[in-house]
Amino acid sequence: MKKLFTLLANDIFIVVLLGIVSTATAWSGVQSSLHGGVSDEALTNYQLSLADANNMWITAEVKYRDDLSVWKDKQVRLMIDGISKDKIYEDLQTSNGSFEFYESAMTCLVAKQTSQLPDCKPYMDSLYGPISTVRAEGEKILRESELAGKYSDRLQMLTALFAVSLFMLGIASIIKRQGLVCSLAIFSIVITLVGLVILAGIPVLTA
Repeated sequence: MKKLFTLLANDIFIVVLLGIVSTATAWSGVQSSLHGGVSDEALTNYQLSLADANNMWITAEVKYRDDLSVWKDKQVRLMIDGISKDKIYEDLQTSNGSFEFYESAMTCLVAKQTSQLPDCKPYMDSLYGPISTVRAEGEKILRESELAGKYSDRLQMLTALFAVSLFMLGIASIIKRQGLVCSLAIFSIVITLVGLVILAGIPVLTA
């Protein structure tokens, strides 16, 4: 035990420990900055994705309102005017509606003339499906931003923890009382080891 206290109180040991903790402090600061940058970039991408989804929804709503009118017109042509199912696709007296309507809704209308446009699943999926995909991708990006933000916060905490350890070692390097030096060194080692364990669990990023 006496040899251990002598080692802990040794100036060279304190200097080496200072170097290790200083390196860990600098590393934590750099990694915190990098993870913070990733978090900010992902958050920006999420906001852009959300804006895209909103624009797509507005466009889809406009198309849907127009297609509702086209659906009703074509129903009249089929059920009242008696135009054939083959000719309804090229009917000059009615609009063809949106691309999604012509590609998907027309099949539903021809198959069941009394149905309603919202009941046509292929049409609704083709019109609103891409919006759900964009939103899902946006949510994934948001989770990545939150995770990187948590890593950055954790690394900032470690930087502060290592700073406390450095402070203790700085005091230990200038005092001469062996008992106090050993106590400060042991406490600093414990803090450093805890910090290094946490640091090991955080992904390393490169600039």
